[in-house]
Amino acid sequence: MNVIDLSSPSFLSDPYPVYRQLRDMDDPYWLPNTQPIKSHGMWLFSRYDEVANILKLNGPLSKQISRVRLPEDTMPMDFTMLQQDPPEHTRLRNLVKQAFTPERIKALEHRIGQITDELITRITTRTTGDFVTDIALPLPLMVIASLMGVPFKEHGTFGRWITSILVGFDSVIANTEILNRQKLATHDLINYFNQLIEKRRHEPRDDLISALIEAHDNQDKLTADELLGMCILLLVAGYETTVNLLGTGLYALLRHPEQFDLLRQNPEYLPSAIEEMLRFESPLQRSTFRITTEDCELGGKQFLKGEQICAVIGAANRDPAQFPQPDTFDITRTPNRHLAFGLGIHTCLGATLARTEALITFGRIIEYLPDIWLATEKPEWNVTTYFRGLRTLPVCY
Repeated sequence: MNVIDLSSPSFLSDPYPVYRQLRDMDDPYWLPNTQPIKSHGMWLFSRYDEVANILKLNGPLSKQISRVRLPEDTMPMDFTMLQQDPPEHTRLRNLVKQAFTPERIKALEHRIGQITDELITRITTRTTGDFVTDIALPLPLMVIASLMGVPFKEHGTFGRWITSILVGFDSVIANTEILNRQKLATHDLINYFNQLIEKRRHEPRDDLISALIEAHDNQDKLTADELLGMCILLLVAGYETTVNLLGTGLYALLRHPEQFDLLRQNPEYLPSAIEEMLRFESPLQRSTFRITTEDCELGGKQFLKGEQICAVIGAANRDPAQFPQPDTFDITRTPNRHLAFGLGIHTCLGATLARTEALITFGRIIEYLPDIWLATEKPEWNVTTYFRGLRTLPVCY
């Protein structure tokens, strides 16, 4: 089998040639695991049809990471809907899905617009800046913090905690130092939410944390571990992927000026442009944990019970079998059945919120920053293979 280095600088800056290699292989690719779990590695599936099938498949595949997690390494997020199967998954998802209905997100549009306007106003007095630092990082955190009822003043600390936690889940680059940072950040975030939960018990508000506390204290629908895990999951998930969507989305537009011109002249293309951003640079590159619950066949290959399976979303979204000219950024692309938000019962609950934030942000950019341009040809990418995002994006306003 060909050995592919998913941790090389060239892969981090441009993973798509490697994804092409993965799709061309006869079998899924075996990736050794650096995580402190009983599984020694995972099988990477990269073709669109196979990835779509894995994302939808439930019975033969389980998301319950407790099957392989060492007891001493159990984390709060292990108790969330992200790491559960029905019926626990259904119960947990039902508790929070009302906060993410199209109607609730519609009601948030005014506040998202206010936040975006405030951030853009701050930069209009300057001629240069970093789009990631100026807008892409603070906007999603301010929005999810507002929805949850988390004070935004700690946003810098939150960002550092979230980054440390997420990098620790990356099976390619995780090492002892990274895993220790993940544990420390998780510990700090647990302490923070424990204090905030206790405060909300005495001073409830009309926010998501107060609703979750009610579900735990008075309705007996959440355990203490589930309550804490859900708070952490919602903050982390509501932040990282949207940051990446905004940063890489603008980068794609600026790297393809003819598409940016087309969008400025035809703002009605904005919804399809957002979908193309999601396909072209998927914020989440690989699916979360899945393991076979029985001997089964996937993609024409036999697997034994207890083998870890992973769907490479970033590769599937560039599969020429599904997308004509997949390496072309085309804001008018239709159909565009990308898999950036997953499929089936585990489809991203915050997809509508992320799309709304992107629609409002890029709408404001077209209106107020029409002449924005790249200040560098080589922005700095985050050092993670699990997510696809920019650490910096120097621009001229």
